Amino acid sequence: MSEYLVVLSKPVPGRDEEFNNWYTERHLGDVLALDGFVAARRFRFIPSRLTRQEPPAYMAIYEVAEGQRELAERSLLAALRGQGEDGMELSDALDPELITWWYEAITPRVET
Repeated sequence: MSEYLVVLSKPVPGRDEEFNNWYTERHLGDVLALDGFVAARRFRFIPSRLTRQEPPAYMAIYEVAEGQRELAERSLLAALRGQGEDGMELSDALDPELITWWYEAITPRVET
């Protein structure tokens, strides 16, 4: 089954539009060009009565091919450090305090 990189992020104050344009138009493609990554999707937080603690405003979930997590992580870290052809430029509209986690699917997708 696939593995997933979950990234919670937010823009620096007052730069939401710039952050979202960069993330959607550039960053998703930069990550998907790296070895191991196969899909990505972004989400925006919606407050509700179920909310106990407000998280960062945005979440991205990157899908990695089965058995490719270590390769994907190495590729991403190298790109973030600017190594090789895959050097990745981050927007200064991105607040540097990111939250990242890896998850693996433990069941097939359940649908109605």
